[in-house]
Amino acid sequence: MTTVSKYRIGLRYGFITGLLYFILLFCRYKFFSSNPRYFVSFAVVSYLIILMMYLFTAIARKNELGGYADLKEIFTAVFIVILITELVYIVFNLVYFKIVDPSFWENFQASTRTQLQMTHIPEEQIEQQMKSFKDMENQSGPGNLIKGYGISVVIDSVFGLIFAIILRKRNPAIKKFLEDPRQS
Repeated sequence: MTTVSKYRIGLRYGFITGLLYFILLFCRYKFFSSNPRYFVSFAVVSYLIILMMYLFTAIARKNELGGYADLKEIFTAVFIVILITELVYIVFNLVYFKIVDPSFWENFQASTRTQLQMTHIPEEQIEQQMKSFKDMENQSGPGNLIKGYGISVVIDSVFGLIFAIILRKRNPAIKKFLEDPRQS
């Protein structure tokens, strides 16, 4: 009987999901920042894709274990993917906003202002919206990204836990043994 690594699926899918997230983030910041609606829409779609990758990880781990896996075995693999993916998010944002495009938030703010003016929103509402950009720019600082890492890991872990609960399945022989060990 071959031994199955507890971490192989998590690491493999973690690197795949991290790379996918890297590409999605780059596309979002590079190609969708000129229109705030597209930017937000792409962010939502990207997050749904990442959640699907968490689900695929859970399914792959269950299949690796022969179709029978408990909550801990599935969740461990998904949690590894979550840690790697959110680390990619932090590193990418630090590099992108500090080195690649330091003026990103200024450009995004200008395009948002233009979009809001085109929709004939009153100027006081536009100014109120523009004040929120300082908060968004501050959130992309190193300290807030690290704090956001913890929050994102917790939120993503809730989804990972849900996937693990849905996919868990005990081996009937083990289940029977746990119910009445004298019959074995």
